[in-house]
Amino acid sequence: MLFTKYKKTAKALLLGIGVSSLITSCKRDFFEIPDPNGLDDAIMWTDPGAINLFLNRTYQLVMPQWPTLGGIHNTSDEVNNANTAFLYGTLAENSVTDIGTSTSITANRYADIRRCNVAIESINNSTSLSAADKSNLKGQFFFLRAYTYFKLVRLYGGVPLVLKAQTINDDNLQVPRAKTSECVAAMVADLDSAALLLPRTWPAAERGRVTSAAARAVKGKVLLYWASPQFNPNNDQSRWAAAYTANKEAYDTCVSHGYQLLSNYANIFLTEDHNEVLLVRKYTASKDLGHNIENVTRPFSESTGGSGSNQPTWNLVQAYTMKNGLPISDLSSEYNATQFWLNRDPRFDATIAYNGVTWPLSGKATRKQWHYTGVLDETAGTIVTGFYCRRFCNPTVSAANAVYNSNSGGGNGMDWIEMRFAEVILNLAECANETGNLTEAKNMVRLTRQRAGIIQGTADYGLDVATDKASMRSLILNERQVEFALEGMRNFDLRRTRNLQLITARLAYKIAPKPPYYAGTGTVAGRIYLDKPDAFGVRPRDTANLNNLSVYTAMFSVPPTLTNLEGSNTINLPDRYYAYPLPNIFMQTPAIQQTIGWAGGTFNPFE
Repeated sequence: MLFTKYKKTAKALLLGIGVSSLITSCKRDFFEIPDPNGLDDAIMWTDPGAINLFLNRTYQLVMPQWPTLGGIHNTSDEVNNANTAFLYGTLAENSVTDIGTSTSITANRYADIRRCNVAIESINNSTSLSAADKSNLKGQFFFLRAYTYFKLVRLYGGVPLVLKAQTINDDNLQVPRAKTSECVAAMVADLDSAALLLPRTWPAAERGRVTSAAARAVKGKVLLYWASPQFNPNNDQSRWAAAYTANKEAYDTCVSHGYQLLSNYANIFLTEDHNEVLLVRKYTASKDLGHNIENVTRPFSESTGGSGSNQPTWNLVQAYTMKNGLPISDLSSEYNATQFWLNRDPRFDATIAYNGVTWPLSGKATRKQWHYTGVLDETAGTIVTGFYCRRFCNPTVSAANAVYNSNSGGGNGMDWIEMRFAEVILNLAECANETGNLTEAKNMVRLTRQRAGIIQGTADYGLDVATDKASMRSLILNERQVEFALEGMRNFDLRRTRNLQLITARLAYKIAPKPPYYAGTGTVAGRIYLDKPDAFGVRPRDTANLNNLSVYTAMFSVPPTLTNLEGSNTINLPDRYYAYPLPNIFMQTPAIQQTIGWAGGTFNPFE
């Protein structure tokens, strides 16, 4: 009896879910009526409405949400929220549980894979669906299956490869981990099928569904990962050639299908459904369809008290080039270390809220953001790094409306953009560089820099600093850090390029008033209290022009003290982080090997 119970548990695990779990979910999701006999396949797969409900639920399970603040994969040197086990080298065999923690439909990604397998086979066998419906539906399920595998492979390397619907009673469920190369081939095949079956566009009411261009873009991304040092430490050039071909095809397809860079970088998340968006998870301010990202990102003074997250670090601030595209370390960049915000890449102002900047939150056109030591508007506990994030905050939303409540709704309803055309451009730039085409690589990066508002200057938008493959490689990595700042890509990019060593201690930059200027509203004679309004309600700070060096240095002590957010801890990112271990629940199945570098690991994820 014990062996029988174990065997059933292992089978349910490798299926992702058992048949009974799937039936229960489908009954609840689609029919919402008692159905003691389970789902009637004969009805389900002849009804486009029922199939689309099943498909919508699959999108909900597969498509990424807003990155988890402080999650392992959102931890790097760019933001205050962090998973300290990752940063300090203490991740264990059961730390990275993205693949699943149980056999429940929401806690095991093989449940998502099984949904896709069932759908593809059932649609193929349907005699009542039109050819057009079959193509559209299968194309989406092929894509969703590939994307589920991609999310797993970039973390673990090869995983069990299950490409047909299995039942709990099958006897062949002892599925070992496939080689990473085999998983890549399966993903590419699915994405090729999706690209051929999917339409160029969808009606407005169906925005959020994947397109043929999105399938090609993700194929390019899959092959970019396979060619990158994470999985290609020996730099096999044939992988780079394949990645280049796929990403060039993705770029050309996107262009021909009308995808383009949004003219204003600052509006990428504020404006919905624009032509830069390739993959998106739709949100609204309605009950059960919103999120609280804006409320936790805003400063305390313009939130409901939930602020303090998504704060950029001094590390990220330093990553931005000057407006001429030159890095701040370049002697010709004209960087001002004291007034560090002047003449920077315009993406800096679109992303970083620094002390004294005009930031019209809640519709307050002249509002300035202050977070010097002792400022009364904020609380000391929510001034972590000395900066706030502007990208995910809608200035027209009030503090009260920025908060989301799952019972009543609210929040800004901002969509999560999982992939946009800028990534296709920079993916192609990287592949072009690695295959020896420095000119094409620069042509691609020039596009994102021109959109950003960087000027050509005398150094070709700063591109002249890259003179060979190695220097261009570094420039592209920095361009990705800035272009996708706070979008949850930094961690993945550093793992993919085997550059985790670039993560250094996160630094905070905090500024303090300088006598005779003081924080607060005191009454001591001879002191100027920055927070104290005069008879007209004007505070001394609000009339100060901090772009004037003499005014700035008279009001604040510079340079400030840089604070190490790590305290006494040391950043430690071991090589074994480039392929995570499968969680313990998967180790219950004898056929599955653990990843090398971890306890008992024998599986090589780099083959």
